[in-house]
Amino acid sequence: MFRNLAEDIAFLLIKHKIVDIEQREVYIYGLEVILLNGGLLIAFLIISLLCGEMINFWAYLIFFLPLRIFSGGYHAETSECCFILSTLMFGVSIVASKIIPLLYIFNTGKIIGAVSVLVILVLAPLINENNPLNQQQQRRNRITLYTLIFIDLVFFILSCNYAWMIATNELIFIVIDALLLLTGKLKRCILGTKY
Repeated sequence: MFRNLAEDIAFLLIKHKIVDIEQREVYIYGLEVILLNGGLLIAFLIISLLCGEMINFWAYLIFFLPLRIFSGGYHAETSECCFILSTLMFGVSIVASKIIPLLYIFNTGKIIGAVSVLVILVLAPLINENNPLNQQQQRRNRITLYTLIFIDLVFFILSCNYAWMIATNELIFIVIDALLLLTGKLKRCILGTKY
């Protein structure tokens, strides 16, 4: 669906001589990514509004997305599969925050969060075959990731001290990021690929 729509848009852009036909595949890929990510943001916003969980949407944007960008991890084979899995993941985050809204208070939640941070620090950045990073890019991503983790930790401590409920959402998204890293690493080991 996303690929077909991207191909149609690229065809129109080429037809109207807005873009060069030799760069067709680059434009299709870029358009597919924009359509997928835009669709996900709109879907997550609608889900959050319908569930009365806007705090989860903001936590997704603030905590999950930056970590995910620089940590890497599991990627679905198709954009449609990515859309479905991402929507399920977002739904799970809403259900988890509704079931255990005070997760950040419990020692178990803090331990799971600490283990998740360790997983991220040890495994990230996990390189994707579609986006191999050179040594300098890996170092840059690692430094950025350490900075993000530090900022998240400071925010988590403040959230706990002031009883801000977003601390639970932050914890949930850090755990999800760690699980995606572990899944990506496991997939790589099973398939025996370099990336």
